[in-house]
Amino acid sequence: MSREISFKPYQRTFRCPLRTARGEWALREGFLVRVEQNGQVGYGEVAPIPEFGSESVEQARAFLQQLASQPELTVPADLPCCAFGLSAASAFQAAPSRDYTVSALLPAGSAALGLLSGKARAGYHSLKWKIGVEPIDQELALARRLIDSLSAGARLRLDANASLSTSQLEAWLELLAKFPEPIDYIEQPLACGQEAAMAQYMQDSGVPIALDESLNGDTGPRWLQPGAWAGPLVVKAPLMGDVEALASRLVGIANQVVFSSVFETGIGLENSLQLADALPALRRPIGFDTFSAFDDDLQPMKPSPQIRATERERNDPELIWNSI
Repeated sequence: MSREISFKPYQRTFRCPLRTARGEWALREGFLVRVEQNGQVGYGEVAPIPEFGSESVEQARAFLQQLASQPELTVPADLPCCAFGLSAASAFQAAPSRDYTVSALLPAGSAALGLLSGKARAGYHSLKWKIGVEPIDQELALARRLIDSLSAGARLRLDANASLSTSQLEAWLELLAKFPEPIDYIEQPLACGQEAAMAQYMQDSGVPIALDESLNGDTGPRWLQPGAWAGPLVVKAPLMGDVEALASRLVGIANQVVFSSVFETGIGLENSLQLADALPALRRPIGFDTFSAFDDDLQPMKPSPQIRATERERNDPELIWNSI
């Protein structure tokens, strides 16, 4: 069963560098892949983020160059982004496309206050705010103002990117425990390896704690076992290997799963959404309010509080491929 594989690298400059607890991210690099097999053509995306335990861009490039001349090679286990992109390009869609509610992404720091009302007017009822960027006393005060400014029924997620100390987490939980209705969860407050401490803090405070970075890398799959984690699980699918194997891991815990963007193109978006389509119990708002982060033609869809199946049909991977 012969196949032909080709790839194209891309570079995307953020309109405004993304500020997180890890610093500023200004340039997104990755690869689009095209697989032709048995008269069918599929497209995938390889979008590494080494800080999350994936291969580097250069490691991905070296393997894709080799694969282009030896298309029957098996993807090594330490190249999860390559495994995702190639398997997604080869997995021609079976499940019907669905609609998804989107969680708005607010910028770090006080800039979030300026965008909050606009996101509410646009119809977003779930919002995500990056923390661990400014001094904690300043962020706690901003958080209180954000919570007080939320529209009725809106819920706030706070993403620390594994940056907090235990004393800082305790200060956050003291505040968030006062607002059980509007607080959805705090995401990965402590570093990977401190999952037991996070589980205890979640139990003691009553504030949901989501895992994100902990789900990636060699030890990540352990947290995708049913019953392994009581809170939400933030899944960045393009970092997590073969799509069929990932679907098998997620199907039993889909009610806990929050799909999240890696600032991918429209091809990577559809790769992730086709995986989500195969998980009927997945109902939490997804973190894909990233369409306006770049000024290019690699993401043709417009920002919206809903990603609708009818709009996804217009997300033509061949046009995106040909735009590079």
